[in-house]
Formats: sequence, structure tokens, C-alpha cells
Amino acid sequence: MSTPMRWLAILAGCAYPLLNHGAAVFGEPRLAALGLALLTWAFVAGTIRLFPAILVAAGVLLLSLWLAAVLPGWLLYSPPVALNLALCALFALTLRAGRDPLVSRFARIERGGVLPPDLVSYTRNLTLAWAGFFALMAAISLALALAGPLALWSLFSNILNYVLVGVFFVLEYLYRRIRYRHHPHTSPWQLIRRLHNYRPFPRPADGN
Repeated sequence: MSTPMRWLAILAGCAYPLLNHGAAVFGEPRLAALGLALLTWAFVAGTIRLFPAILVAAGVLLLSLWLAAVLPGWLLYSPPVALNLALCALFALTLRAGRDPLVSRFARIERGGVLPPDLVSYTRNLTLAWAGFFALMAAISLALALAGPLALWSLFSNILNYVLVGVFFVLEYLYRRIRYRHHPHTSPWQLIRRLHNYRPFPRPADGN
């Protein structure tokens, strides 16, 4: 994916929570439908060609518009919970025996494929921490959807949830810089820029 397209995908992904929040605030579920379509395109744009990616996003938009008409509550409440659960599973599944934990794979990319022994244990525990974090976010979002006011649910699920992800990311980096200061550490921004080369679930040929 070219750099302009990568930035466009990032902006499309960032538009989803804002549109979903707008859908809740203004009572217009079609905004959530548009947000889901943009989020879908952001995810698939880096793996398939542009035209098929647009077709996939258009299909999601049509399905979402139908849901906006018949099940508007489901369209609003379900995606934030599902997204957090999916991210929880993404981290948790790499903790299975014989797998390289997700954060360990990030760290190996950062260090050119070699991970010091003390960071092997740390990155495994950090993978577990991220899985627990996303499980907690899903649980809070679900609880607010079931019992909280719509405005509070939307504020947490569409705004604070993502702010907390950023806070977790930055605080972990600062802790790691202090706790493991004898190792070099790539800045969060540099690591994010490298993620387009990353595959969380390697093919068998990778040997993992």
C-alpha cells in the first residue's frame, strides 16, 4: 500500500468511532453504517486491491444500512464490544503453546529478529495484559449498553476506549524504557510506522 493510501486507511479507521458517537448523539444509525463501511475498507485495503476493497466496503455499507433500518440498537452497540473481543482474541490466541506471543513478535521486528531473554518473559506477560485490557473494555462497554445511559455508553465506547488504548500504549513504553533501560527501544511512532510489514499469524512456512 502506498503512503497516501495508508494515511487514507488510517483516517477511515479513525472516522468510525466519531461517526458511531454521532449516530448515538443525533439518533441517526446511518452514520454508524457509514462508519462500519469505512472501518471495513481500512482493514482490507492493505491486503487486497483497491477495487475489491471498495466492493467489500460497499457490501458492508448496504448490510449496515439495512441493519440501521431494522435493528438500529444492534448496529450501535454491538461493533464496539465485538471489536474489543476480537482484539482480545488476537492477543490471547498467540499465547497458546507453540505460538510466539503477539507482543514478542512486535519486539522481534523492532530488534531485527533477536529478542533478549529478559524481554521474552516480559513481552509474553504484556501480551496477556493487552488481552485482559481489551476483555475489560468489552465488559465495560457491554455493561453500559445494558444498564447505562446512551450518552455515557457512547462516550466510553467511542471516545474513552480509544484514549485508554493510547494511554496504555504510552505508559507501557515509558515503563519499559525505565525498567529495561539497558536495551534500546524504538519509539511508539517508529513502531507504528513499521506495522504495515507485520503479520500477526504467520504462515506455517515461517516456522512458528
